[in-house]
Amino acid sequence: MDYLFRFDRPRPNQEAMIGDVYSALEQRRDIFVNAPTGIGKTDASLGAALTFALKNGLDVFFLTPKISQHKIAMEAVLGIKKRFGLDFSFADIVGKRNICINDKVNAIESDAFYSACESIVKSGKCAYFSNSKNFGINEARLSESIESGHNALLDYSYGKGVCAYEIATKYAKSCRVIIAGYSHLLNPYNRGTFLKKIGHSIENAIIIWDEAHNLINIASAYFSTSISELGIDAAERELKAINSSIDLDYLKFAIKKLAAKKLGAKMPEAFVEKEDMTEFMESEYEKLVDSLEKAGLEYIQAKNAKRSAILHVAKFLKGFLDADDSSAKIVVNRNGRIRLNVSCLYPDRALPILQEAYANVFMSATMEPVKMYADMFGLANSEVRSYASPFPKPNKIAFIDENFTTKFSQRSNEQYMMMARKIEEIRKNMPGNLAVFFPSFTVLDGVSRHVNVDKRYMQRRDMQSSAIEPLLKRFMEDDGATLMAVMGGSLSEGVDYKNNSIKGIVIVGIPLTVPDLELKARIAYLDKRFDGKGMDYAYIIPAVVKAVQAAGRAVRSEKDRAVLVFMDKRYSWRMYKAAISNSIEIAESKDYIKSIRFFWDLNDVVDEVVKGKSYKDAKE
Repeated sequence: MDYLFRFDRPRPNQEAMIGDVYSALEQRRDIFVNAPTGIGKTDASLGAALTFALKNGLDVFFLTPKISQHKIAMEAVLGIKKRFGLDFSFADIVGKRNICINDKVNAIESDAFYSACESIVKSGKCAYFSNSKNFGINEARLSESIESGHNALLDYSYGKGVCAYEIATKYAKSCRVIIAGYSHLLNPYNRGTFLKKIGHSIENAIIIWDEAHNLINIASAYFSTSISELGIDAAERELKAINSSIDLDYLKFAIKKLAAKKLGAKMPEAFVEKEDMTEFMESEYEKLVDSLEKAGLEYIQAKNAKRSAILHVAKFLKGFLDADDSSAKIVVNRNGRIRLNVSCLYPDRALPILQEAYANVFMSATMEPVKMYADMFGLANSEVRSYASPFPKPNKIAFIDENFTTKFSQRSNEQYMMMARKIEEIRKNMPGNLAVFFPSFTVLDGVSRHVNVDKRYMQRRDMQSSAIEPLLKRFMEDDGATLMAVMGGSLSEGVDYKNNSIKGIVIVGIPLTVPDLELKARIAYLDKRFDGKGMDYAYIIPAVVKAVQAAGRAVRSEKDRAVLVFMDKRYSWRMYKAAISNSIEIAESKDYIKSIRFFWDLNDVVDEVVKGKSYKDAKE
């Protein structure tokens, strides 16, 4: 069968994936795809889905967890359009906050932005929104801008004085393909409004979930929230600044009393039931939440603030009182600072969309074991497929360094200094760029301060996409540079490091979740729900997935070559080594630095032979 594919021919395993996805769609079945880095999952999934959708009058949603991952999907769709001369439209849609050009609200952070945006729009004070109402979407430049990505649309909208988000969603009504973030459809608080705005229905859509190993964690975050004494203090200061009569003293008193009742000197955290807070919660809390939301917006407008603690308190009250049995409510005392957390253990409320879609394609390079994900998504009867890497095995070599660990009990400045020296040694014995991925910013900061290299690129805490993209571009265009970032972040997952721009990756430590009461609750909940598999599902596998994702950034094509080093002795333990060995073959070496030199010396010889020299001359 002839599939829509932008290149002359697919790779062998990529061709199999196209056929498997198309076959699943024909049977209206969901499919889980575990396909290693470099197989071309985006092109394969979109090629199959578009071929089927255009024949059967369906839409295609391509969803990603990060904005940086939109570009690859856009290139694939645009390539198909051009190659086959097809007449259909597609749109790249990101969250409103990422493309707002109204200076009155675009500097406002987090959820406060959306509240402020809604308020200014309802009051008729946003000229950009007003100008968008009657703005036509038939202009050729608009189509070109939208299909070039959200940054191009932002420039276009600024020049026209219109709201980029309104124009994108209006344009999307006539689109066959929509590239967007998970939250647009997965978040039940946003889904209905978004679908109504773009005029599409889930029932007539194929949804491709890119990097689907993230789905459960992302969905759980929609139902998780927290509050602290310091946060309430900040909200009270804001209320005083606008002369509000709302009193939050009772809430702070409630949390203090709760901590005194539940916690002891040797017990820094404890579970909380709704009944523990009943006597302190306002009986008409919905009115209180409404009043707090209005006061928070008043504060932002009156003080030209970027955020509001009042709005955060309102969000917490909603989350605490709406929490169901799939959430753990925990009071914590850290160094005298009290916090009350609502942590979603499993996102039941977000997952119905998976049943509503015409069909789902879930794909990732680290969806192993595939059956686990099908189980957790509530789609156990789906198709599941795994594919081998399309690249020659000699192009990549991996080692485990058993001399180090980032296990919390063994962390020290001395350990960090030793890791830094080893990273410098690896750097000196390989060509090209090196990427070092850490389990957390705490470890990154601890090690990086001791690393002495010439060219350094650092991921910082709370880095926005506007800062990530130029940093990534500069690093990939450099040579002999070192990137330091965290596993599970924007630079370690879903990023296409083209042209072998990384020739070495060091995975420092295992990104295990902090073993706190929340993790204990999640393991227990998943144990009960999934036949005793809580430890695997909540703790071990998610950590290994992050490590393997980061390790997969180097080899992106059949010509790429790279060295991988897992710098933690725990990777040699059976349960971890078995997990990473599903996708990465570990080499044994008493002196892996010497092996790294040999690997690159041998590859230099191979390159010269390919160029036409004899093996003897090349070796010399």
